[in-house]
Amino acid sequence: MGAVLIWGRIVPKANTHSIDKAIGARLKMYRQRASISQTALGKQLGVSFQQVQKYENGTNRISAATLIKIAKFLNITINELMVLDSQQSTNTSSSKDLARFAKSSEGRSLLHGFMAIHDPLLRRQIVGLVKALGS
Repeated sequence: MGAVLIWGRIVPKANTHSIDKAIGARLKMYRQRASISQTALGKQLGVSFQQVQKYENGTNRISAATLIKIAKFLNITINELMVLDSQQSTNTSSSKDLARFAKSSEGRSLLHGFMAIHDPLLRRQIVGLVKALGS
């Protein structure tokens, strides 16, 4: 059956399709969070919206160069796209913290204000600002 080396981990070839699906699902999640259409993302990448659909469904594999473009456009790190199911379990406490914050009055207020911003570029700039202030 053989295996491949992905991000320093040996993965059986049979699982490579599931990895493509996991990365595609994360791409879709981050694209939707940024309120960016498949058409807009495709235009930025120089591909059709159908190609973006194939990336998100895991039908077509995303090249490293395209992953970099996607991460820059969505203002996220490549690692955020590459988190696999086994790695997600280690992020459970941070997920609980996020859920708790989203339920707080401060979190709801921030989320509602952010969602009222319709310009994706402005949203990405605000996220960048918040990240810079938090570090």
